[in-house]
Amino acid sequence: MSRLHGYKLVAVGGFCAAAAAFCPGQAMAGSISPSIFNASIALGDTVKVVKTIVTDAGGGLVDFLFLADNTGSMGGVIGNVQSVANQLVTNLSATYSGAQFAVARYFGDPSESGETFNSSYDVLQKSTPLTPLAVAGINSWSAGGGGDTPEANFYALQQGVKNGATTCPGLGSNTGFCGTSGETVDWRSGARKVVLWFGDQPSHQQTVTLDNIKSILGTEKVALVALNSGPGTSGIDESFTDGGQAGDQASTLTNFLGTNGALINNFASVSIGSILSTVETAVGSVTSTQNISLDVVGGVPAGLDISFACTSPSGCNNVTGGDSREITMAIKGLTAGDYNFAVEAPGVAGAIEQDHIIVRDGEHVPGPLPLLGASAAFAWSRQLRRRTQKRDALATTT
Repeated sequence: MSRLHGYKLVAVGGFCAAAAAFCPGQAMAGSISPSIFNASIALGDTVKVVKTIVTDAGGGLVDFLFLADNTGSMGGVIGNVQSVANQLVTNLSATYSGAQFAVARYFGDPSESGETFNSSYDVLQKSTPLTPLAVAGINSWSAGGGGDTPEANFYALQQGVKNGATTCPGLGSNTGFCGTSGETVDWRSGARKVVLWFGDQPSHQQTVTLDNIKSILGTEKVALVALNSGPGTSGIDESFTDGGQAGDQASTLTNFLGTNGALINNFASVSIGSILSTVETAVGSVTSTQNISLDVVGGVPAGLDISFACTSPSGCNNVTGGDSREITMAIKGLTAGDYNFAVEAPGVAGAIEQDHIIVRDGEHVPGPLPLLGASAAFAWSRQLRRRTQKRDALATTT
C-alpha cells in the first residue's frame, strides 16, 4: 500500500507557551508544550510534533570566581581579603539572589622552572551556592613559593574562565608551549561569569599573552574586577612584555571590557561598600541565557528512532530567560510495540513532558483526510450505481 502519509506534523497546546505574557504564571518557570503527546503509527512510519520550550524568566544567574595569587609575597594581601571574606561573600549573595561562588589560586607561571601546568593553578572550591563553603575556600589561601616576580595571572584567568581548557595549540608568546591544569570551576549554563582577581605582581606572557586573554574575556562576556594590592601601573597593573604585548596589564584588560571591567588599586584601603558598588557596576544588568535542546530521559527506547531539530528562526542558542523556542521531535517506529517515555529540556527547570507511542505491525491506516476522501468516493459510487440502474430499467421498458 502506498505510504503517501508517512509522517504527520502536530502542533498543539502552544498558545500559552508561545505567548507567556497572556497566560499568568506561565513564564515564571520552565515548561514544554504540549506536556503530553500520544500517537499511533504503523511500522516504519514517522510522526512529528512541535515542542515549544519556555525558559525560566526568574532573574539572571550570576557565578563568582574568587581568584588570588598565592605566592610568597601575598601574605599580607591574602590576610586582608580573608578578614572581609565573610562579609563580602554574604553581601554578594544578598545582592544577587541565587548566586554561586568558586575559589581558586595560582602561583608561578608554567613556563617557570619548577612549575607545571597543573601546579600553577588550583581550584579550591567548585561553584557552590553555600556561602560558608566559599568563605572556607578563601580562608584556605596561603602564601608561599614563587621563583620570580611575574606570576601565572593570565594563565589562571584563562583556566578559570574557560573551565580548565587547554591552551593548545598555543596562546602564549612561546607558541609551542601549551597544556592544561585539568581544574574545573563548573560554571552554570547561562550564568554571568564574574571574576574577582587579587594580586600584587604582573603576569608572564609565555603561556597566555595579554592579547589572547583580552579576547577570551571578551568572548566569554566576563565581568572582571581586578583588585590590585598597590597603586596604578604597579602590581598586577604593571607592564611586563615577556615576548607578548606591552601595556599596563590589569588596566588594559579592564579598559578593554568597558563597563564590564573595573580596576581597584590599593584595595585594602577601600570599603566593602565601595567594592560591592564596583562589582555591581561591572556585572550590570543580568539576564540569564542558555542553549535550549531536548533529550529523552534515560535514553531512546529500543524500537524507536527519535531525533530533534530546532525549528525557531531565532535558533536555540543563547536564549534569554523567559523566551520560548520551538524544537520539532520526529519519532519513527522501528519495532512494533507500546512505548512510554519522557522528554526534557536540560537546564530548564520544570521543562519535562510525557510521550506514549504505539507502533502497529501492519498496514498504514489513513488519517482523517484520507478517510474523508474514501467516504466521499463511496457515496459518489452509490449515486452513480442508482443512476445506471434507472437508466437500464427505462431502456428495458421501452
